[in-house]
Amino acid sequence: MFTDEPRFEELRQRAARNRWGSDCYAYALLASGHIDLVVETGLKLWDYATLVPVIEQAGGIITDWRGHSLRQGAVGHVIAAGDARVHAEALAVLSS
Repeated sequence: MFTDEPRFEELRQRAARNRWGSDCYAYALLASGHIDLVVETGLKLWDYATLVPVIEQAGGIITDWRGHSLRQGAVGHVIAAGDARVHAEALAVLSS
């Protein structure tokens, strides 16, 4: 069990549907408007660096679990959402 699991589980329980293990495909679904939220933990710079411009250019928001921009040296806890409201709701759960 990772230390953030209780917060992650709370967010999972609030979602209508959830899937595990889709990797970059989930971000493509988010950018194209087919899903609302992607939440991951433990990513490295090479995992998220190319996702930031894709999500932002599609009109979405992608940050760490504290709402900070993803940059080199970030912890790798990622929230990506299609709109600000969904991002704020997820951030409230994960940053508590």
